[in-house]
Amino acid sequence: MKKEILEEYEKVKDKISKEEFLKRFEEIKEEYDVGFMDDIDIARMIVGEYLNQKNEPLSEEKDYKIAEIAEMEGADRNLKIIGRVFRISNTRSFVNRAGKEGKVANVLLADDTRKIRAVFWTPNIKLLKKFKEGDIIQIKGFQVRGGFAGRKEIHLQPRATVKVLNPEDHPHIPEYKEEIIPIAEIKEEDQEVNIIARITRISRIRTFERNGKEGKVASLELKDETGKITYTLWNRDTELIKDLPLKEGDAIKILGAQTRKREGEIYLTHHGLTRIIKGDFKVPQVEEKILKIGDLHEKRDVTVIGLVTKVHDKINFERADGTTGSLRSLEIMDDTGTTRVTLWHDDADLDIKKGDIIKIEGGNVEFDNYTSSHRINTNWNTRIIINPEEDTSLLKVLREYKEHLKPMKISSILEMEDEGEEVDVVGRILSLEDPREFQREDSVGILRNMELADDTGVIRVTLWDEKATKSLNVGDAIKIENARVRLGLYDIELSVGKT
Repeated sequence: MKKEILEEYEKVKDKISKEEFLKRFEEIKEEYDVGFMDDIDIARMIVGEYLNQKNEPLSEEKDYKIAEIAEMEGADRNLKIIGRVFRISNTRSFVNRAGKEGKVANVLLADDTRKIRAVFWTPNIKLLKKFKEGDIIQIKGFQVRGGFAGRKEIHLQPRATVKVLNPEDHPHIPEYKEEIIPIAEIKEEDQEVNIIARITRISRIRTFERNGKEGKVASLELKDETGKITYTLWNRDTELIKDLPLKEGDAIKILGAQTRKREGEIYLTHHGLTRIIKGDFKVPQVEEKILKIGDLHEKRDVTVIGLVTKVHDKINFERADGTTGSLRSLEIMDDTGTTRVTLWHDDADLDIKKGDIIKIEGGNVEFDNYTSSHRINTNWNTRIIINPEEDTSLLKVLREYKEHLKPMKISSILEMEDEGEEVDVVGRILSLEDPREFQREDSVGILRNMELADDTGVIRVTLWDEKATKSLNVGDAIKIENARVRLGLYDIELSVGKT
């Protein structure tokens, strides 16, 4: 037990054993999903429960003392609080350790002394319909507990009540102003802002690992008449995409978003007191701009559609800090040109095949000095749609191009005169040699020869390195993509390497 938690336990050691204290500690972590609290705050919550354990059940006849927020203490009981509503979070769902589903929402209240968070649990969620931001409300039936960073907060009890009051009777309570800021004016980090915008793109939910725990992240691309910005949802907040639900084209109001900065760019993030509201807000409609491959130039956040003409093997790598990553390259084409696309991390595992049509939303175009051409990189905010069902003239053209990617007959390959071309072929293994090692200048290579046959002929194929170690047997029917044509001693042969 940590020293600071042990100090909290000492306050109630005459009421609960250390083992029971620790058991309750773990139960709260699971049951209430208190992701906004650290360990010491949970310990203080338990202490508050035992200091208040003599509280009697609520009743309408009980006398309640109005408490100023700044003066409330954990041992106080029979209090009622009056404050103006400044924030109402979206309701979140959770499942406790016992497998029972619950709900939780946060409300930020203020009087003329301070602000405080009020936590509404499953029995209290229905009370949220009684008020809105700006209302002055009275709450009866709560416990004062330690919250995030040691700040006090109130947790409503199952029989808590909420009443909306006449603001004229409480002129001393601070006013609420809902100021909407245009996206173009969001320039400082660590600010709280309200915006109205339209969703132009929703990324898929991605997973990551931090400190041995798995997390989730998703992002919304938002746009108003002044600009665009990324809005990030973390962990359980990603479930809002399904719960609200949110879709591309929706107009939304976000109250209490936090501004952050990453790589010099400002973005917004959702936190425990933020609320997303769908509505018929006046914001520009989404106008999707497809960038043609022939017009690629260095630019961030582009949308491109192309036919996959080549899929390279996935490459795994290790960073300097010991973490691992992966990438995979594709080559795509449209009716204006071809380019290379690099898929990073989770995107590298997408089931993309040669002949698929892909739509890349949110890619970044960079100039590749090695090839002296532009290429597209995906990032954590990119969305890739495989074989989109849209009916556009470009997709119709790409579907026609797809017909020309069909495997060639072996007889046609044997008639080719130029080396270096890449072809696809389908056939059955007629003969297969064992893999052989050979010495390169700075490494050991592996090669393996075989004969491949179809109903038109037989061709010699050489497999190199990783391809030479694949599990193959005589009689197997296989498809080879991007085999390179080369002139052998007596006839045309195929070479199968990295591509």
